[in-house]
Amino acid sequence: MRFRDFIEVENHFFSVLRGGDPITCVLRYVPNGDRVKHGRKYRKISHSEAHRYFGGFYSDGLHYIPLERVEKHYDAMKNLSEVCERDECVRKVANFFKLEKMGVTGSRLIGLAKDDSDVDFVLYDECFELGREKMRKGIERKKLENPDFERIYVKRRVDLPFEIFVAHEKRKYNKAVIDGVSFDVLYVGGDVEIVKGIKVGKVEVKGTVVQAKPFDYPALYKLPNFDVLCFTHTFVGQAFEGELIEARGVLEVVDGKNVVIVGSRRDAKDEFVVSLTLLEREGMMDEFEMWKRI
Repeated sequence: MRFRDFIEVENHFFSVLRGGDPITCVLRYVPNGDRVKHGRKYRKISHSEAHRYFGGFYSDGLHYIPLERVEKHYDAMKNLSEVCERDECVRKVANFFKLEKMGVTGSRLIGLAKDDSDVDFVLYDECFELGREKMRKGIERKKLENPDFERIYVKRRVDLPFEIFVAHEKRKYNKAVIDGVSFDVLYVGGDVEIVKGIKVGKVEVKGTVVQAKPFDYPALYKLPNFDVLCFTHTFVGQAFEGELIEARGVLEVVDGKNVVIVGSRRDAKDEFVVSLTLLEREGMMDEFEMWKRI
């Protein structure tokens, strides 16, 4: 069992962070809602609601589900061919990539997609960078379209100015549209790092990225005196090694190290990561500084 697989327990669907026993996971879908599977109705929930369910297995924002409680395991890679047979949208994306190690996650994997649901596609290990390069070339050659940045901006409730958001998004090559189907590409490599530290408070830091794992979960931007970790997809791929960045988030001390957590909540309006190198190159520094003063 790997990161981005799903498990089902008593008609509740959990997104897997780590395999093992217990399984570390996040509750995503619960009964009673606007999505239908086998005659049952379900709805997607926010992180803030998750504590209401399976309380005995919940701690610090995560669920820890004993392996014996799992009724069904949805393997993002192994189940791909099965999903492609019933889901034309997933099939279009899979046929574009045709890579050795790929899969699908989210509502498409577990059969709870709505008509307008994006395809959350997964590329494993070295196939992720191969996939990003295929997307770059696909957009250049008009085989793919750029995503609807305005829709993403509104959906993710991004607080940065729209033009600054788009400047970062355009160089990520992890979102696109193929034949009317919107999709994201998500990375799976090694085990997910579960970070638990002592919260100090809100901070703003600036520095040059000396090491980056920009598409990991959490995304890592290592500065000389801080590690910046992003737990929200909004700031995945936001900066690269050698770039000067500015970040605002929650400072935690983890095993004696200063770690700035960005994405402590999905709708954390006062948290961000930006590449100052990119903004300088695009002539957007004045706009960024003005936004900070508001």
